[in-house]
Amino acid sequence: MGRSSNEQAQKNRQRIVEAAARLFRESGVDNVSVADVMSAADMTIGGFYKHFESKNALVEEVFSLTFEQSSAAWRQVCERKYDDPGLRSAAIVDYYLKKKGADRACPMIAFAPHVTAEAADESSRESYRDGTELLYEQFLDHMAKSRAVNGTSSDREAKVLFAAMIGARLLAQSVGDAEWIRSLKSAVKAEAAASLD
Repeated sequence: MGRSSNEQAQKNRQRIVEAAARLFRESGVDNVSVADVMSAADMTIGGFYKHFESKNALVEEVFSLTFEQSSAAWRQVCERKYDDPGLRSAAIVDYYLKKKGADRACPMIAFAPHVTAEAADESSRESYRDGTELLYEQFLDHMAKSRAVNGTSSDREAKVLFAAMIGARLLAQSVGDAEWIRSLKSAVKAEAAASLD
């Protein structure tokens, strides 16, 4: 009986985290209440506190989950599309700049407004910093492997490309599909490809 109850509790907790991750990405952490999350998880608000001490505890867990999901998606893109390590960073850039639904928004962009707000707690900020650094280091690692294979691009160029990729995605989400945005994204993709020549 106890094992079944624990399994159900874990499933319920996961439903809450997944619902919160979707809502936080779509609407922003500060625009989503615990009641919103529990409604989306099709659970009662009273059940929330059986799983989490506070909304901040939920935010920290959501941040950890979504950054790890993004990292896993980047790994899958690299493994699925390219056996050649020299092409992997370009694959990440291409994947990253593709239009995705709000529920799959980049956590670096989606959660930035929350962690820069005065009301954000330190655990959320730390989780965000760790997740962002995870993606940054992953990208630089793929670029380093590309350099080793192709003997091209520098560490500085890899850092600039990472920043350009994030900036282009932020503007695309903010401005929409304007011609100059498409041109900007194309320029970042071209730079990623050029770093492999």
